[in-house]
Amino acid sequence: MEIYGGRMVKAQELLAKLDFDLMALFPSSNMLYLSGFHDEPGERMLFLLVPRVGNHVFLAPELYEQQIKQESPFQDVRIWKDSDDPMDLFQRTVVDFAPADAGVLVDDRMWAKFVLMLREALPKANFSLASQVMVPLRMQKTPDEIHCLQEAGAIADQAFEEIIRFKLAGITELALATALEEAMKKRGAEKIAFETLVASGPNSTLPHHRAGRRRIEPGDVVILDYGCRIRGYCSDITRTIVCKQPSKEIQAIYEVVERAQEKAVQAIRPGVKAEEIDRAARQEIAKAGYGERFIHRTGHGIGLDVHEEPYIVEANHLELQKGMAFSVEPGIYLPGRFGIRIEDIVVVTQTGAQRMNRSTHTLQVVE
Repeated sequence: MEIYGGRMVKAQELLAKLDFDLMALFPSSNMLYLSGFHDEPGERMLFLLVPRVGNHVFLAPELYEQQIKQESPFQDVRIWKDSDDPMDLFQRTVVDFAPADAGVLVDDRMWAKFVLMLREALPKANFSLASQVMVPLRMQKTPDEIHCLQEAGAIADQAFEEIIRFKLAGITELALATALEEAMKKRGAEKIAFETLVASGPNSTLPHHRAGRRRIEPGDVVILDYGCRIRGYCSDITRTIVCKQPSKEIQAIYEVVERAQEKAVQAIRPGVKAEEIDRAARQEIAKAGYGERFIHRTGHGIGLDVHEEPYIVEANHLELQKGMAFSVEPGIYLPGRFGIRIEDIVVVTQTGAQRMNRSTHTLQVVE
């Protein structure tokens, strides 16, 4: 209750500061962060209503009542049956929370059908996005949150150490992805953080290639991008390995990416702008002549979501603060040939950055 109660107080303070009357959260990481309750979004209306002042309340299908009360310290759960019209319950409840012309924040990931339902129920309301409240609350991690990120990162590291002892030649990307996931789960991961990416040979030039049926061949570059969850918090790591013998070109480009990643991490400290971290990595790659082949941002925030703020990208003038957590993942991609990426999660400290990943950056050659 201390954790979630404190977060709820801060959320209501921000609502008042921004002059909004009500925030409606949908099943999402925002709902989990504020209440402790989490489930996948579904076709039934399930809201957490947070007013500017007063008590917050769940509006939920009857089948969720006991689950919410077990997982969340907030016990005001107003239920509707499958035979009911859930908007009747919403309209009866919201009149106690906000005027007809209320300012209402809706969860950024709320399904469109529910946004339209809310607009129909509150035709005079002014709607905007809940990220105005939730991003400032969630961007700086507490010591407990950082501990979860460390645990998840350690499991990802251990899985990598297991995988590089495999014989890669001849196995499919899908088989390697499955092996990574099993390695994390047997070490205590609750679940994978996102669909595991294994990209071999020419597929490694596609930054978000999903594992497929291609068989890994000698000489292939193989990008492994994967992670897991501990108490909801994510890890996200990328390591690039080579099957059998790497060419001199692969070794040289790998060294450029490794230097770029290190330059970016060394630039991190409180007060530095996010774009400066991106620039540190990008300049190192451009200096080597591959600037046009670094085709994505340098990093993204991480926590209960794999991708959240802050984003480490050009034109993001946000000043880093202690406790912010994000990836540092420069890459070089040569179309039709191969790509290389190295990614660690870091947390901003008082004087620099702490890595959540410890596995080696030395190019691993695997049989």
